[in-house]
Amino acid sequence: ARPTLPREEREGSRPWRARDEDRRAFPPRARERGDEAGPPRRGAAVRRDEVRRSEAPPLAEQPPELGVLYGEPYAPFVGPIIADLTRAVEDLGYQIRRVAAETIEQHRAACARIDRLYVLPFDLPTGHDDARSFVRAFFPRAEVINPVDVHDLCWDKLRANQRLLTRGVPVPETLFTESPDEVREFVAEHRFAILKERQACGGQGHVVLCDSSDVALGEAGRRRFVVEMGGEPGEPRRLREGVLSYPPPYFVQRLVGDAGARGVFTPGRVLRAYVVDQRIAFWTERYRDRYQRPADWIVNVALGAKVRFVLETSEELRKLALRAADVLGMRVGAIDIVRAAGGAFVLEGDTDGRHMYIDRGFKLVPEFRGAFDLDRLIAALLANEEIPA
Repeated sequence: ARPTLPREEREGSRPWRARDEDRRAFPPRARERGDEAGPPRRGAAVRRDEVRRSEAPPLAEQPPELGVLYGEPYAPFVGPIIADLTRAVEDLGYQIRRVAAETIEQHRAACARIDRLYVLPFDLPTGHDDARSFVRAFFPRAEVINPVDVHDLCWDKLRANQRLLTRGVPVPETLFTESPDEVREFVAEHRFAILKERQACGGQGHVVLCDSSDVALGEAGRRRFVVEMGGEPGEPRRLREGVLSYPPPYFVQRLVGDAGARGVFTPGRVLRAYVVDQRIAFWTERYRDRYQRPADWIVNVALGAKVRFVLETSEELRKLALRAADVLGMRVGAIDIVRAAGGAFVLEGDTDGRHMYIDRGFKLVPEFRGAFDLDRLIAALLANEEIPA
């Protein structure tokens, strides 16, 4: 039989052949990819390759890596929180890495892989002086659920109060001054006021000031004393022989409450809204069975107050709490509101973070159940799962 010529030669065209200079211009890998600048490839081969690629199964999506940052000295306090977070995350089918600030250098590579991070109290290791830079250096890709900036704002009660006030959120009448005379005038006008610690939590450092024509009287804990205002800013406070030396500046806030028919003062109702991802998860109320002295008007669990769950609140309070959380940039936290006959006012906002953590004492209340489990809600937020109702 007579041999048959290739189709290209039958049609009078010479088939393409790779020459040495072509091979130098287009490396083997470029020719395998079929780059547009490379030599042409046979159509059938291209089609088979495309079919093989289209039939390849997609890569399985990797679950997010979760982490919680804390400090070893605070482990006795935040250990139960970390345990509850871990349990809730595992119930959702994920894992969470615990990272202590003191040993973080040993886990730098693992920290760099974390996608979402939750922060609890810790001290900056030696050589670091800025918390935000520290977190970003060791967790470069992580979304921080409770950002350092938001926590620092809530930790500074005066700065948070000013932010709320300038954004139109109602807060109790407030005075920030270095003048003792202005403080005395403020207390005389409102009868009772709280001399607040600027950076504190749990009511620590707060003093109830009572109106007096002669001297400024104060109470904290179970002690009453004369408050002697003056001295140089930054000096330490001293309590000696019934006299509290209190240097400037002064951060004073009206004590919200109602005066009864006999002039007996009753503090307003103190409610706390727990906010998770722009919705209120639940409410609690802090209260005392009896108010025996002015110091009892600082209604805080750390100072002996009790807590109970509140199942129903007004739409007005709900909007107020969400507005305050939005102004503070809070994604997870607690908004404290005091309500009396004169209206409702935001006292402060608290978040977990480097300086403080939200009290979980409500978990000891007999009525506690899963819907009130703040850590279960945080775990869902960390895992990017639907927040349970």
